[in-house]
This record gives sequence, structure tokens and C-alpha cells, in this order.
Amino acid sequence: MKKIYWIIILFSIQSYSQNEQWFDFELEKNVRFKLPAENANLFDSELDEIKMYELSAKKNDIVYSGNKMQIDEKSLPSSKNELMSIYDQAVPNISKSYPNTKLSKKEINKNGLIGQKISLTDSIGNKVYESEVYLMNNQLFLFNCISKNSSGITDSEYFFSQISVTTKLEIKQLTGKSDFWKLLTLFKTELLIFLGIVGLIIGIIVIKKNYLQHRIKIIAV
Repeated sequence: MKKIYWIIILFSIQSYSQNEQWFDFELEKNVRFKLPAENANLFDSELDEIKMYELSAKKNDIVYSGNKMQIDEKSLPSSKNELMSIYDQAVPNISKSYPNTKLSKKEINKNGLIGQKISLTDSIGNKVYESEVYLMNNQLFLFNCISKNSSGITDSEYFFSQISVTTKLEIKQLTGKSDFWKLLTLFKTELLIFLGIVGLIIGIIVIKKNYLQHRIKIIAV
């Protein structure tokens, strides 16, 4: 009876939490999510030609946020390994902000898009940080749940379940050039100079060869 009692309490807490009003927000025309506030905090900035945009709200000392950031074309992935490497770099050294926590990462899939889920769990099993990250074309989308105190995150499952990604034909994840082409692009000026020098040397050799052959014909006559 006691076990059933606690199950009912747990269900009531979850139901109450999820029935509190959450509001729709849009990061992009194809990306929507919910926040527990009608008016979200807005951060919109551009640094070194990289645009960053964030909408966030706080509830019970937990910050929920949706972010998007433009990725440089030179950094776009051409393989799944490169894609996962970008995800790893999206939240660098997050565990340093939460000592004595365990970090876990796993690949996820939403409507055919490959993403990554990151979680930090403290010594007693409470999740203090969770995120999901997705790359769509040249935009990186990052959704966070961040605990501002020692208590665990609540409503994270609901928050992540409300992320809506509409996949269309024009949305791609592996759009970058291969390592070979990236190398050529990086050193294209040096490569053109080198090819020009090689062409000049070959031209001189051919001219000298033709001149010698012409001289030999004149002497033979």
C-alpha cells in the first residue's frame, strides 16, 4: 500500500509539473520548442562573423534554453565522425563547471537527424545538466537544461520531448568538403604558385629541347 502511495505522489508531481503552462518558441522556421515562461530571455550576438542566438527561461532554479549558432563553411562535416566531433566541441569541458559528476554522451535521432545527448550526473544520481545538439545545414542547434543549485533537473524529459524539428529535403548534415579538398582550399594560393613554377620549368625544358633538336638538324644539313 505504501509503494502504491508513493507511486501516486510521483505521478501527481509529474502531472502537475507538465500541466503547468509552457509556451511555444521558434529558433528557426523548422525548429520549435517550449519554455516555462511567456516572455523568454533573449541573447542575440555576433562575434568574429559567427552569429549566436539564444532564448531561455528559468523555473525552480533550472534554466531551460534553446540556442542556434552559425558554423563556418570550412568547419562543416563531410562524414559522421566529423559531425560527432562538432557535437563534442559544442559543449567543451562542461564537467569542469560541475565537479564530482559523471559525464555521458550518446547518439540520438530526431526525425532522421543525427544528434547527440549529453548528461551530467552527480554522486547521488541527480542530473544537473542535460543537452541535445543537432546540426542542420550550417546551423548548430543546442538545447540545455541547467541546474543552478545542487538539486536535480526536473521536467527535462518533457522539455526535450517538445523539441519539434521539421525535416525537409533541403536540410542536410553532411555538407562539408572532404579533408583533401579542405587542404586544397587552405593552400590554394601556395598550390597555384607551385603549379605555376612547375609549368614554367616544364616550359623552359621543352623550349630548350626543341632548340637543341633544331640546332642538331641544322648541323646535320
